Amino acid sequence: MGIFVKNTIIWVFTMQISIFLHELGHCFAILAFTKGDAIVTLGHGENEICFSLRRLHVHLRAFAPWVGYMFFRGVVLTKRLSLLTSLGGPLVSLIIGTAAFFFRSYVNEGFFHSVLSVAILFNWVLFLVTAIPIVYPKWWVGYAGMPSDGYRVFKLVTSKKSTP
Repeated sequence: MGIFVKNTIIWVFTMQISIFLHELGHCFAILAFTKGDAIVTLGHGENEICFSLRRLHVHLRAFAPWVGYMFFRGVVLTKRLSLLTSLGGPLVSLIIGTAAFFFRSYVNEGFFHSVLSVAILFNWVLFLVTAIPIVYPKWWVGYAGMPSDGYRVFKLVTSKKSTP
């Protein structure tokens, strides 16, 4: 297998798993502190394949390894729950990137070293682009006009309301 194909597979696989885990980070507060359902959607488009694990529902749409969303139903959002939900994704990305950084020192070379290197880079970048309080520009595929997780946290922290 050529190096380009191998590296492309590593990047795409690592990106998709990282996005899924990032979205699961958002789900944690909903699943831990409420009786509501959490829904993770990966990719974009209309057609989807769905499966469920109790209160966690996963929807797989057209393949786009950099696009993921988290929704919920049957939940009354408090300010605290909104804050925990918004922080969950970026924190998971930071933890994954940092853990991969430390684990990589135990792996010399090869496939697993490459996967860990991509996981470090992608998850640290994912942490930054989701933690910085911005509204994504029009050219940001899949997220145009949406607030980042950091923007949601900033609005919650600076808001005087007790609920979002």
